[in-house]
Amino acid sequence: MKELLGLVGMTKEEKGDATFETDLDSTRQEVAQTVEKTLFQESPVEITVEPKVEARKEPRVATRVEPQQEPKAPEPKVELEPRPEPQPARGGFFGIGRSVTPPPSPASAAAPRPEPMFSGDDDEEDVRAPFIRPNATVIAAGATFFGDLRAEGDVEVLGKLKGNLEATGNVRITGKVLGDVKGAAVVLAGCAVQGNITSTSSVSLDASAVVVGDVLATDIESDGKIKGNLQIARAATFFPGSVLAGNVTACTIAMNQGARIQGAMRIAEDPETNALFGDGLEI
Repeated sequence: MKELLGLVGMTKEEKGDATFETDLDSTRQEVAQTVEKTLFQESPVEITVEPKVEARKEPRVATRVEPQQEPKAPEPKVELEPRPEPQPARGGFFGIGRSVTPPPSPASAAAPRPEPMFSGDDDEEDVRAPFIRPNATVIAAGATFFGDLRAEGDVEVLGKLKGNLEATGNVRITGKVLGDVKGAAVVLAGCAVQGNITSTSSVSLDASAVVVGDVLATDIESDGKIKGNLQIARAATFFPGSVLAGNVTACTIAMNQGARIQGAMRIAEDPETNALFGDGLEI
């Protein structure tokens, strides 16, 4: 500032008179005031403060997201089919068919069925063969009967019989018999018989039946083993598992593939067949 005034270094000896000193002081004061105003006086600055605009905040709404569930498949409905009524079987032994009920369908098999109520004789008829009527003579399983047996009506042998058996009705044997057997219709199922068999109707053997002896009957159906001669009035039928060691005489002989016969086969004369040709041709 002193250099600006150009008055630095001046002393009182250099001043000429008091007037000059007074003027100099006045000048200094004016210059000092001027400099002070120039340097230190702030120029008016307009400051505009813009109002702060706050962003509008919208309230947040919490939304709960439910987990997506897979649609459940509808449960299958099990409809119970009506149980079919028993129908008589076609054919069968001795002209009396057994009630046959067709197997249940898978839907009806899955549903539990109530257990049948036991009512006496009706249930026993279902367990036994249909040709064995109530009040039949029965040799129970595990029992052994020694001696000849003669019975009125049907006979069923579940145990063992050592002796001859003669019945006016049908005979069913599932045990063992050592002796001759006579009856109207004879059924051999899983049994062993050593003796001759005489039937006024028919004889039937299953695959596990064994007979050692001669057979005399009107018809025979065999799927078992026979060692002896067969005298059949009408038809003799041999299934694939049958074995015969002996001669057979019948009006009709039918053999399925697999049946084995060791012996002679003779076709008996049939009067009805001969009658078809008459006494002979006239020329």
